[in-house]
Amino acid sequence: MEALKLKIFDVLTEKIAVSQFENWLYSSEYINQKIKADSLFFNVININYREAKSIKELKEITASIFTDEELLVVKLLQNCIKIKNAEASKNIKKSVVGIISDFDYCTELNPFWEFYDVYNSYEYFEDEYTSEKDIDIKLKGIAISVITKFESAKSIEESIELLKQIEENSTEQKNNLNSTDSSLKNTVNEKEYTFIQKIFAFFKKI
Repeated sequence: MEALKLKIFDVLTEKIAVSQFENWLYSSEYINQKIKADSLFFNVININYREAKSIKELKEITASIFTDEELLVVKLLQNCIKIKNAEASKNIKKSVVGIISDFDYCTELNPFWEFYDVYNSYEYFEDEYTSEKDIDIKLKGIAISVITKFESAKSIEESIELLKQIEENSTEQKNNLNSTDSSLKNTVNEKEYTFIQKIFAFFKKI
């Protein structure tokens, strides 16, 4: 089962092409041995991998063999790939929502606070020194960073460990970002105060 599980994980996260997965299925002695004893194997090999919906069907059929953490990694990577390849802002937003909807932001175990934080910028970007395009670029950058981190994983277990590392790094980065953001706000307030003082001094001279 582990051999099949790893191959399914790889094709769901686009580490291997659908055609590669299909060729492995039909040439695997392991699958041929198990197909009569386990209906799951039969259902997997019975999917028409020429159809666009094949990956969705594969995920639905095999969801029971993955843990919640493993499914979380699969969904994370699928959405990051969509963000990376998306051209329209609405498609980027849709995929980010697909990521942040999986997390409880009341807990500290949230590796994707950065997606959440940047995504919220869409609501007030007109009042900030940024644009919708800038936000899209930031989200794409986050997605590419996540994909790159997972490229080195040789197993599902390694992917889970990488997810935990991202959680730890994200917490540290978030604290640094909040500190930087606070400093920037203070700098802006000081500049505004200085500007007001100069105006007041100017009118006193008149």
